[in-house]
Amino acid sequence: MLFSGTLLTSCTTDTTEDLPPTISFVAGAGYISDDATVVVNTPFVVKILAEANTTSNTKIESVSITRIFNNQIVGDTSFAFNDATVTFEITFMSYPEVGVENIEFKATDKDGQSKTISLQITTEEAAGDPINSWEMRILGSWNNLTIGSSFASINGNVYMLDQAFINQPLIDFIYWWGASTDATIGAPNDGNAALVFNEGSFALSNWTTLNATQFKTTTLTSTEFDAVTDATPCIDNATGADKTRIEDLIVDQVIAFISVGGKHGLIRVKAINTGSAGDITIDVKVQQ
Repeated sequence: MLFSGTLLTSCTTDTTEDLPPTISFVAGAGYISDDATVVVNTPFVVKILAEANTTSNTKIESVSITRIFNNQIVGDTSFAFNDATVTFEITFMSYPEVGVENIEFKATDKDGQSKTISLQITTEEAAGDPINSWEMRILGSWNNLTIGSSFASINGNVYMLDQAFINQPLIDFIYWWGASTDATIGAPNDGNAALVFNEGSFALSNWTTLNATQFKTTTLTSTEFDAVTDATPCIDNATGADKTRIEDLIVDQVIAFISVGGKHGLIRVKAINTGSAGDITIDVKVQQ
């Protein structure tokens, strides 16, 4: 009786056998493949390998990614496939607040079978990170024919538009004097910037890399800006930046930014020569 019952159970489970695909993290230089601690607003890369079940050979239909920070879903993305083997990399920006994030990766095949793996990413503030300080950088407005308008915070260089065109990935922000916005600093991807720098072969509309730098105003005084010696004040003041430009700048104003690479920085206005052919003098402090 016991043997007979086992046979019956075996026949039944043959028709409902669980045959999920496999999914795993790929380890290697530059990849996070296990639980990790990272600094807030820092990019990191995960590489995924998903494969069809070796018995069913059913192709992978999708890989979904769900981000859960402090027990709240903060992101949900799905990628469609039609392959037996899927390998891909995805770059994340760590959460802008200190806490614990779980990132779930779910592979689903065309039979509806699925498998999920996850990473736990703990975010923390950077403490005492070094900064670069760029002093007395002068940026010309759009009609200034001798001084460049484009700035790269990674090296402190100011570029004329033709030079900026061949260094697009470096350009974090651009200066212009607007008819209704006066002294303005904006990201290369800002809509108003595209309207201002719109002539010739080097117009922003012809760029292939328009960095999405984000800005915000701060309450920092010029004296407090001078006292910044490491990255912590840059991070504290730039966190939450969500504007593509800051308008109506005035002398001694301090604004903050986050580069597309996740670097936090501060900009202090030192001087402004008004008009479309004028210029602005700034000091910049930014995470290395």
